[in-house]
This record gives sequence, C-alpha cells and structure tokens, in this order.
Amino acid sequence: MIDKISRQLKSVAISGWKIKEENVESEEYFFVKDKVDLGRSKKVSKYEVTLYKDFEDKNEKYRGSSVFYISPGMEDAEISEAIEEAFFAAGFVKNPWYPLAPALSRKFCSEEYELSELASEAVGAVFSQSKPVNSWLNSVEIFVIKNRDRILSSEGVDVSLSKYRTYIESIVSSSGREEVELYDQLLLSVPDHERISMRISRLLEMVRERANATATPAVKGVPVILTGEPAKEALRYYLMQSNAHLKYDKISEAELGNSVQSEEAGDRITLEVVPELEGSYYSLPFDNDGLLMKKRKVIENGILNSFWGDIRYSYYIGIEPTGAAMNFSVGEGSLSVEEMRKESHLEVTHFSAVDVDETTGDFGGEIRLGWYFDGSKRIPVTGGSVTGNLKSLDSLYLSRETELNGDYYGPVSLMMKGMKISGE
Repeated sequence: MIDKISRQLKSVAISGWKIKEENVESEEYFFVKDKVDLGRSKKVSKYEVTLYKDFEDKNEKYRGSSVFYISPGMEDAEISEAIEEAFFAAGFVKNPWYPLAPALSRKFCSEEYELSELASEAVGAVFSQSKPVNSWLNSVEIFVIKNRDRILSSEGVDVSLSKYRTYIESIVSSSGREEVELYDQLLLSVPDHERISMRISRLLEMVRERANATATPAVKGVPVILTGEPAKEALRYYLMQSNAHLKYDKISEAELGNSVQSEEAGDRITLEVVPELEGSYYSLPFDNDGLLMKKRKVIENGILNSFWGDIRYSYYIGIEPTGAAMNFSVGEGSLSVEEMRKESHLEVTHFSAVDVDETTGDFGGEIRLGWYFDGSKRIPVTGGSVTGNLKSLDSLYLSRETELNGDYYGPVSLMMKGMKISGE
C-alpha cells in the first residue's frame, strides 16, 4: 500500500511529501476485579500522508502543509482525490519556510517476542501480589502492543522500526473512613514482572492509606515533598523551558547561558533529552519527520546550554535539531528520600491533576493523597491544595534515588520550600 501511495505522490507536482505507515498488533485484556471481562487481539494498519506546498508572498518564502489519512482499502481514484484536496488545503497554511528531514535509509529492529506470551507475563505480574486487607483491584486494562512503523519521504527518507509497548491502567479501591479509589497508568516497553508487581503492590497500600486519611491541615512554612508523578511533572517545566517550539512562540523566556532556576538554595538541575531510555514506552530512534534523533544535555547545573526540538522549530531559532525526543532524564540530587523526611513536611504522591504553567512557572494541584509529618507522627491526608511558583522557590532539593516513570528517568522525589499549603 505504501508503494501505491508513493507512486501517486511522485506523479504530482508538489513541493514535498511524507508517508507514515503504522502497523499495530495488540493483545488487550479488560478485568473487573480479578475476572476477565473482555479479551481480544487486534491488527490495524493506517497511513498518514503529509503534503508540503512552497509559495511566496511579498518576497517571503512559506511552506504550507496538510495531513490526510488513507485506509488500506482505498482505490487509486480515492487516493488521487485525497491528494488533490490536501494539496489545495496546504496553500492556505502560511508557515515560514523550513527544511524537511534529510535522506536516511535505515531499519531498526528489536528482539522478537510472542505477543500472547508477553501479555500472559503482564497479567501474571498484575495479579501476583497478595492484597492488603480492605484494598482491591477494581478494574485493570492491559494492552501489550507491537508497533511496526515506516516513514518514507520525497527527500529520500526511508526508515522503519519494530517496537513493543506495554500499557497498564489500574483503578484500585479501599474502604476505611469511606470507600475511595486511586487511578494509575504504567507505561513500559516489554513487561517487567518485578516493576509491575511492585507498582501494583504499592498502589494497593496507598489506596488503603487514602481510605483512612484525614483532612490536610492548614500549615505554613513546611517544605513540600513531591514523589512519583508530581515530581516528574514539576521537572517537566524545565524541559519545556528549553524546547525550541516554546522558545519560538515566546512561551519560554529562557536564554542561553542563563539559569533556568532562580536563586533558591539546594540542588542545580542537569537535564538531558534522550531518544532511548531502557524500558521506556516512548523510546524511538527517529521522530515523526524521519529525523534520526540525538541525545543532548540541554541544562547543566541549572544553566541552559542549548535548546532542543524538531527540525522545523530548530530551524526557526537557528539551532541543530535533536528531533522531537519523547524522553528526558534529570541528574540525581544531594539528599536521600529519608533525609528529606526527617523534618516536618507535607509529602504528596497523588493530585487530582498537576497544573504547571509553561510560561509563568505557576504550580498547583488538589491533593488526593499525601502524608503530613509534624516532627513525630506521619499521617495520611487528603483534600486541600499545594500552590506556588517554580521561579520563586526558597529551596529545591532532588533525591538521590531515581526511577524510570513513563518518559522520565530521574529523582523519585523533590523537596521544595516556598510553596503554599491550603488545608481544610
């Protein structure tokens, strides 16, 4: 099919084109508690086509683009009509001109597995742990996926890969003061039995804590420790400050050679964009343009060394592109998690949602589960909120302990002073 599409594209006088072929095989299981509600296998193929149209207006060069999709059953006449419509639409998109990814021909292959065996391993890992009293798995979705992707372009790009991905979505429940639930999403490459079973076990313990949690007290002046997903999302702010797209759109105010942090005490951030992290769901050797991606240390000891981004926005701000990398890593900090917990603090692992403004650095979230330590007693809490600004912290410390969490590898926890805790 991809050859049929490319032949038609080559016969039309267009400025450039790109085809992305996606072939997805998956084993999917849906559980209610520990019983299978639905199990299915899927095979899907789809084709995304991008057309480019170059034109000038008032001596300025522009490159318009338009995206459309082709299903495997489409006839030649239908494909031809879709091309004509997309080419017409591209003339209304007035983007400043930018280059396309240069010629590259390479095939990336991973070790081959049987999907059914990987799915069985994932299911076994989820249900391997004994359940704490009054905690249970409410529902679980497990998808084990094999992707076979190929990108072909008018510039001579012909790259392909095979990759496995594992998606586990869990809702756990517990009864205590009230019946409550927690939501979790675990993303991996191939199933990792130990990592999955530990994640589920910890989640069941945490939901039991939440079922017996009291209202978050209104306390002042104590540090806030963010652990797990909230820590990752707070650190993502610094990743986005170094993004070429956000810099071009004037959302990022970061400048090369300047600190992305303020004058807060504590640790200085070192951050890299990383195309491939071992075990990451998001690892890819090339981006959606077919550009071979590069690892780059963009922030070192708090100082912005470089921006990162795809070929279009990198060209706009005059840097060498890294590609649109999906992973980032942050260097470990100076304190252990236990050292962070020695003084009075509020630690939060779950918010209703973590909201970080990419422009201002404003941070906020409503607490679903946390722990307040008053210097002698640690109690689970819920409700209230944490707000503040990442540009005006009194201190920021990163943990020495690190973890892989989706598209992130770095400190498990971070501790901030200067945030406001609103209790109930």
